[in-house]
Amino acid sequence: MPQYPREVDAIIQDSADTLRTFGGEPNDIALRATRPQSLIISIFGSYSRTMGGWLSVATLLTLMGEVDVEDAAVRSALSRFKRRGILLGERRGNTAGYALSDNAWRTFDVGDARVLQRREPPTSNGWLLAAFSIPERSRDVRYRLRSRLARVGFAQVAGGLWIAPRALEPDVHYIVDVLGVHEHVNIFGAEHIGFASTVEAVQQWWDLDSIGAQYSAFIRTYRSIGALHSGQRIEPVRAFADYTKVLTSWRPLPYIDPGLGREFLPRTWPGYEATDLFYSLHDRLYPAAQAFVEQVAG
Repeated sequence: MPQYPREVDAIIQDSADTLRTFGGEPNDIALRATRPQSLIISIFGSYSRTMGGWLSVATLLTLMGEVDVEDAAVRSALSRFKRRGILLGERRGNTAGYALSDNAWRTFDVGDARVLQRREPPTSNGWLLAAFSIPERSRDVRYRLRSRLARVGFAQVAGGLWIAPRALEPDVHYIVDVLGVHEHVNIFGAEHIGFASTVEAVQQWWDLDSIGAQYSAFIRTYRSIGALHSGQRIEPVRAFADYTKVLTSWRPLPYIDPGLGREFLPRTWPGYEATDLFYSLHDRLYPAAQAFVEQVAG
């Protein structure tokens, strides 16, 4: 059975849940935005692709310095990404730098639809079921499949049966493709008809309190940045530093949130405000941040 490509696995893991928000490890929104590996992922994913997917070491050190990361930590993180095949060491002329691997580039392209697409809670369009049975000899792949389904928003109903809103069908196709487990997975469109109400069932399948707490933490952390930049001329370097941290904190949230219909969410769902805050910051800061990166890169 084909193994999950390690570089793709690493980026999905980082994008979906860098610090394993659920499961007892740190889930502090601001802390995510200080982690060198997460910031590098944001810089390559957000800025480098319009520039060919390559950045010089000098450019990376300058950019990471603007988000308060020391050179030694940057070099260590870059070496780790190179070993894992996420970034490729590549010289251009006499200049050392790093380029995105093909699989990393593909993963970012797929992730754009989830991280940057403006999702509004839809009217329920039914459910998607993923059922799988993977032999014991391939339990590592089985574990990866379960882990990836959870990280894109699926919930476990029982054993090898997982559920998500119908809109996540492209996500499960992508995961099955990169894992190469087509012969072991079946997906179905479904309707929940009993015995608990669907609202009660949804609350059993997903921990809405924990997801909501993440959105609330994002709001508390970045509301002041929104007020700071409102109606003012934006300095490119400040736009870069603020937007990169905002994006790094935001990236896991659209993955842990499966995109449930409004009828299944609390009326005061903090995801609404957090989503509005992120996109207002994105619209205001990203153009100046991209221009700053291009200026630094020469």
